[in-house]
Amino acid sequence: MRGYIIKHSLFFMIYDYFVYGNIENHEEIRIALIEKMQKLQCRRLYALSKRAPTEEEREAAKQEYLELVGKVRANAILG
Repeated sequence: MRGYIIKHSLFFMIYDYFVYGNIENHEEIRIALIEKMQKLQCRRLYALSKRAPTEEEREAAKQEYLELVGKVRANAILG
């Protein structure tokens, strides 16, 4: 199983949320987890666009990656 690195601050907010029931940081946790998932998806698609077995799969992954990166950047500008 592969591990993923998260910021210490996010870890402690999640810990407080689940262990102590501190719901004050609910929205911050939600946003940070969404951002982390987007980064993971971008990395997976980028790797697939370079290493997929066929040219069609590489191109499809590249297009999906570019669309996702565009959405992430647009959200960062608007957010």
